[in-house]
Amino acid sequence: MKRIVFSFLLLGITAGAWAQKPVKFKKDDVLKLLAEKKYGDAKDLIDKVLANPKEQDNKEAITYKAVIYANLATDSALAGSNPDALQTTATTLDQLKQNTDTAAFNKLMREDQGINAVSVVYSKAFNNGLSDFKDSKWDDAYKNFHTAYSWADYITKNGFSQNPDRNAIDTFTVLYTGFAAQNASGYDQENGGTFKNPAMADSAMAMYTLLADRNIATKDMPAMYQYMVQYYQAKKDKENAAKYLDIAKKAYPDKNDLWSQIETQAMLSGGNVNDIIANYKEKDAAGQMTEAQYVEIAQTLANAEKSTKDTAEIAAAKAASIDAYQKAFNLGHNGIYAFNVGILNYQRFSELDDEFFANKGEEAAKKAKRDAIEKEQAPLADTSIAWLTKSYDVLSAKQDRDKNESVSLNRAVDIIANLYNWKMNKARGHDPKAYDQYEALFKKFDSLHETFK
Repeated sequence: MKRIVFSFLLLGITAGAWAQKPVKFKKDDVLKLLAEKKYGDAKDLIDKVLANPKEQDNKEAITYKAVIYANLATDSALAGSNPDALQTTATTLDQLKQNTDTAAFNKLMREDQGINAVSVVYSKAFNNGLSDFKDSKWDDAYKNFHTAYSWADYITKNGFSQNPDRNAIDTFTVLYTGFAAQNASGYDQENGGTFKNPAMADSAMAMYTLLADRNIATKDMPAMYQYMVQYYQAKKDKENAAKYLDIAKKAYPDKNDLWSQIETQAMLSGGNVNDIIANYKEKDAAGQMTEAQYVEIAQTLANAEKSTKDTAEIAAAKAASIDAYQKAFNLGHNGIYAFNVGILNYQRFSELDDEFFANKGEEAAKKAKRDAIEKEQAPLADTSIAWLTKSYDVLSAKQDRDKNESVSLNRAVDIIANLYNWKMNKARGHDPKAYDQYEALFKKFDSLHETFK
């Protein structure tokens, strides 16, 4: 009985010793299995080799691990049973690159088929990025595209590319890495130009800058330049916003409406009335504003009451709005612009009229107040009449007026009549000639009430 037990015990010891025998790295054995496309056997072998404590830092063996797993990831018969093969390849290459100086790493890639593994990781990561991008999985798309970009950059800079220019970049990969990051950044234009994920916004800019600073501008890139300008606008960096807007304008002259809109957004950024006025004056002084920009600025400042209760700010905004509408009219000869100039002047005239009647009485102070009000009203009445008459001349001659134009035209003649009536009453009893003149004009425009359809 003892002899039998001893024999079994001896057998167990022998088997245990055999199972624990370390496997050394033999390059020829690995190459043979790779040549025979026995990737499963090669995987088993390299895993055993790297389980050997003495081989765990063998960089040549580690390189072949990446090569073997890359082949598993691309072999249609084996990829399904090795779902982590691509990730293992990528992780292995990353760790090897981090722990190896550049010259030694390049030698491994060149002499031990490592570059083949790099190519697999690049290709698979890029295709996975495309798939994620199509599914709107922006974070995942960015991660995959960035992996592809990193290895494409390595391939080019270290002479593994067919392109002899080692400073070249993989334009398409860089662009889509940026697109994915941009979409993940959550830019909110309506909220003053903010980002839900600022880190992703920075990542997008890192990619885009690689392209823009090389003056690369393909047909797919207007959105990239738009984002760059908006990014710097959000950062209040006028210098860089202007820099990339200038590049965009030169590269895509057919997108002038877009660039004009972005410039206008810059003038309106922040929402502070005084800042908008200052931005407008600065841009206007440069002499490069478009009709559309003048109109958008004018519309915004005309409604300054929505942004501030400060009467001085509101008055300054109205004055700037009038100025912008006048300049828009000079460029576009649009009757609505002239109408708006007249209306803004008439609004102030009406406010003063209310003040005038609020100061009824024979006291000297009230009389003086009324005189001062009338003195301020007179030029407003004249300016309002002049611009509303311009509006009348343009819109009444137009044969295909839309509803807004017809409504504005009818309102213009009513206000003109009202203002001439005011001037007529002011001339009554002391200036017969002026009275007769204003009366005739009053009757002319009063007769046009609701005549325009």
